[in-house]
Amino acid sequence: MQSHRSKPPLDLTVNLFRQSIYPIAYGGCSDIWKCTLKQDPQSREIAVKSIRSHILDDDDMHRKSKKLRRELKVWARLKHENILSLLGVATGFGPFTAMVCPWMDNGTLTSYLERNKEQLSLRDRLELLRDAAAGLRYLHSCSVVHGDLTGSNVLVSASGRAQLSDFGLSGIVKEFLGTSYLSCSMNGTARWAAPEIFTTHGDESLVWIPTEQSDIYSFGSIMLQVCSGDVPYVNLQRDVQVLLALSKGVKPSRPQTPWMDDQFWDFIQRCWSTEEYGAKRPSAEEALNFVEGELSLL
Repeated sequence: MQSHRSKPPLDLTVNLFRQSIYPIAYGGCSDIWKCTLKQDPQSREIAVKSIRSHILDDDDMHRKSKKLRRELKVWARLKHENILSLLGVATGFGPFTAMVCPWMDNGTLTSYLERNKEQLSLRDRLELLRDAAAGLRYLHSCSVVHGDLTGSNVLVSASGRAQLSDFGLSGIVKEFLGTSYLSCSMNGTARWAAPEIFTTHGDESLVWIPTEQSDIYSFGSIMLQVCSGDVPYVNLQRDVQVLLALSKGVKPSRPQTPWMDDQFWDFIQRCWSTEEYGAKRPSAEEALNFVEGELSLL
């Protein structure tokens, strides 16, 4: 994300009331609290997310805080029905500014699919994919790369609509966590990630350069997950096994499900293209058009 002239996010600290002392969820790199946001005369449930970090000294703290504030200003200006809104920020949830977002009743896409694997119709699944594709197209139109598109960063509302979250934060998390970033980033995210993300130089240092093309690879993985109901590489239990498969060019196998016809599977293969470092993958616009075309046939 790049900086733009815009107002800083609203500080909502004094309007927040925690529903529990401890976070309701722990991610590999962050903590999430469920809170009540009271703004007379209304109140609503919201999520507060705080990134964890190692802090070396006051200068390190100041530098990281400044970078986070800059990125959150960009998030705050993004407005789209398939992008999770940044309602504001808050303090007191960790060493850095925390993010205040709407509470999504159906949770992550992964958990939603696990609970409703057998109940969702083809239309339900395609509408989830349409939402995700529309959100991704909007991000790319704003020159924003998501960088970490997984089943955990697609959230589902009470009405079954999907919204993208945590876009553009992968670079921040990497800087905040330093040497522990690899273990954090491997907390399941490799299953959706493009193989070029994990390329190494001669010194074996990890290179993390997300692009619009790597986002599309991940969208192909989301397509697989939504149609099958299972995470990619469901037969591999450990993330290190997934990384090994990626290094060998092994992609997830075609699931045995009535939702996966030849045309759908072929489009996923296009998203997973490794030719010319993903240059031959479709755009987010093409992905949205494909899903909408599938919906129009129902």
